[in-house]
Amino acid sequence: MEIEYADKRMKKIMENPRLIVRRYSDVASHLKFRLSDLRVAKNLSEISHLPPPRRHKLIGNWAGCWGIDLSKNKRLIIHPIGNYEPDDLTTITAVKIEAVEDYHKR
Repeated sequence: MEIEYADKRMKKIMENPRLIVRRYSDVASHLKFRLSDLRVAKNLSEISHLPPPRRHKLIGNWAGCWGIDLSKNKRLIIHPIGNYEPDDLTTITAVKIEAVEDYHKR
């Protein structure tokens, strides 16, 4: 799957395993696995909706995005980009990583 990033800083961190550990130490190993899963997947349907990744559609402030579990509370938040059908995950072949955060605190 094609992966883009919210900004240059996010790209720099996500493409360097040592920076991932420094910035996201509490979920670094899970984040590395999820990034690897995204890189090898052909489309979003290949990311399981069952734990541990537990891909799920978000609502509210993150409507239109998907969350992927990293820990009990932290999520990797991705947004589909390009041409795709919102109800057909096999058409989502490119995503933008928006954030790594605990959106439950809002």
